[in-house]
Parts: sequence; C-alpha cells; structure tokens
Amino acid sequence: MDFNIKYTLNSVRIPYLNGSEEYKKNETFKKINDDNGNTVETINYKLMQIPESLIDVLQEENFIIKGDSKNLYLTTDRKTFQAKQNFHSNCVLLLEQNKINNYTSYTTQQSELELVLTKIPLDTSTIPIYKYESDLLDEYDQNNEKKTNDITKDTLITSLPMSLKEFEEQWRGSLLIQLSDMTIKKISYKIESDIIDLILMSVVSLNMKYTEINYDAILNKVKSFKENDKNIDLLIKAVLEKFTDTNKSLKMKTIAIFYGLKTLRQKCPFSQRNFIELNDFYMYWKESFPSYFNCDLDIDFLIGYFAKDLITNKILEIDPTRLPKTIQKRVPYLMNIQRTWEQKHIQPFFEELNEQGIKPDNFIMKFAKRKKDKSGKYIVIER
Repeated sequence: MDFNIKYTLNSVRIPYLNGSEEYKKNETFKKINDDNGNTVETINYKLMQIPESLIDVLQEENFIIKGDSKNLYLTTDRKTFQAKQNFHSNCVLLLEQNKINNYTSYTTQQSELELVLTKIPLDTSTIPIYKYESDLLDEYDQNNEKKTNDITKDTLITSLPMSLKEFEEQWRGSLLIQLSDMTIKKISYKIESDIIDLILMSVVSLNMKYTEINYDAILNKVKSFKENDKNIDLLIKAVLEKFTDTNKSLKMKTIAIFYGLKTLRQKCPFSQRNFIELNDFYMYWKESFPSYFNCDLDIDFLIGYFAKDLITNKILEIDPTRLPKTIQKRVPYLMNIQRTWEQKHIQPFFEELNEQGIKPDNFIMKFAKRKKDKSGKYIVIER
C-alpha cells in the first residue's frame, strides 16, 4: 500500500512528534548508549490510526504532514485532519522479524495519534499590507499590522495547515491580492473602504439590482475614478469577492456590518469611552453609506464589537483584538466597562477563550454570575 506523503515540518516544535512520552528535547533522533557503552542513534516512532474511509483517499491524493507551534495536521487535496494524541494503558510493541522467525521489540507505544477532521481559518495577520504610496496606515491597520516579510502565494499555501481546496475557498473574500512580482499583500482598511464606496456608488448610478450586479460594468465605472492605479483590477476583484456572492449578488449583511463597524470606530470609540444613544448610532450608521444606497440595519449584526448599557441604552465600541488574552483577566476588564451585560452581548468575548468547548452558559458561570431579569433576558454580572 503506497501513500504519497510529503513533510513540511521545518518550523514545527511539537513534543509528541518524538514518538516517546519520555522526552527532553524535540528531536527526530535520540542518542543512547548500547550494551557495550557505545553511543548510537535510535529513531523514535509514533503510531497513527488511519480510518478505513481515508485509506483510499490517501492512495489517490497528496497526503501532506504539516504543523504549527501547537498541533500536528495532515492534509489531503481537499480536507484537513488534526492529529490528536490518545494515551492508553495497553502494552503496544513495535516488532522486527528476523530470518529465524524471532521477533525483537524495538519500541513501546503508550499512545496513538487519531485523525480528526477539522477546519482551520486562513490567518492573514502576517501578510504585508498593500497601501497607496501617499497613504499612511490608519489606526485600524496600525493596530492589526505585524512585522512581516514578503511572501508568495505558493509559500503561503505550503506554510498553512490546510488543504489546497480549503485554501482557495478562503482566499476568496480574504482581501489578499497577488502582484505582478508574485508576492501577495492584504488590502489596507482605507483602500477597502474607498473601493467599496465606489462599488456601491456604481451600483446606484448604473441602476443595478442588488441581486443582479454586473461585474464588468462596475469594474469599468470604478476604473474611471482610479485611472492611474495599475493594480485597480486586482483591488476591485478582491473587494467584490468579499462583498458579493460569486460577483453577482451583494452580501447586504456583510456590507451593513462593514459600515457599522466603521461607524462604531468613528462615533463611539472605546479609546475615548464615548457612549452614544442607540438611536443616534443608527442615524450615523445610515449616513455612512453612499447616497441613495439602502440597507437593512440591526445592532445585533455588530454583536461582539460593542457594549450596551441596559439602563441608558447607550453603546460603546469594543475592539476584541485589544482585550486581555486570558479569561481571568478579561472578565474583570469587561466588568470594569460596565457591571451588567446582556448575555448575548458579552458571550462572544467568552467564547473566544473557551478552548475546551464547554457549553457557553456553563463557561460563563465559571467566571461570572448569570441570571434572568424581569424582562426575561439573561444578564451577566461579576461574581
């Protein structure tokens, strides 16, 4: 049985790849002394359970072993599996048969790796930001920009623990573009904002239905405003892919969320602790769209990005990327913003740190109090 297996583990530091539970370093080979006192190298092994349903797939498709700083993954052309370590108390020996039918055990195994189907989101945080030469990064891009190096699309595919099919699916809508020198960059927030404004203005001026837009007509219209930008085709295509279904129908909720988050940052920024009336926010939100573009608005679209006072009905922007990274620090931080939260508004800030998959209500009650108010809503307060 032949498997087409490739390895891309150059940067991986995963202890259980050693194949032995008694390890001190992450090594493929381990030096030991034999019976004569000579130093020899031995190979460490690890057993992996391969489901029967996967065997045929592995014989037909590429089977690539990948990893990050914490986990080991195996990808086919279409799917991604995480290798999880299961310990057991069985006596499992790997044996080597010699010419006289004697068997010599050369390693014991206290655990096995199980393949679990998983979905890995495309992480674009290390991709350089594409911006106009005359532009400075705005506060949003500055907060999210990390020190980066130029990278090609092929290098990115190889480095990520996901299948090629899943990568291509997530590339669409990621705001990543591939330039003429084959490097890739992520469109800046300012350019994204400019381009979506021009796209919506074009839809309105060309009298298009929101469910039947014409990609080529929009491209030509927007290019008339950006004649000197040599990459304008790439920018329009990338932004359209985020805000449309197959470049034919506008994603109205996605568009509403984009302008809603933009309005939160401008009108009630957390840095200024500037709570504003919900009705006023709706007015600002509606005014943020290009003229004559109509879109349904609902504050619940923005859950996970604001705090709402239950008494005054005022709201304040919350940037989840700036919250403390541990639940023990995050809960007091949130309660310092306001002492009483409606559960649906605070729950996303808990869920992000619920790594063990505990039921949401139970996870909240481990670190805060949860109760029902007179109106029937569940609220969360500090313990």
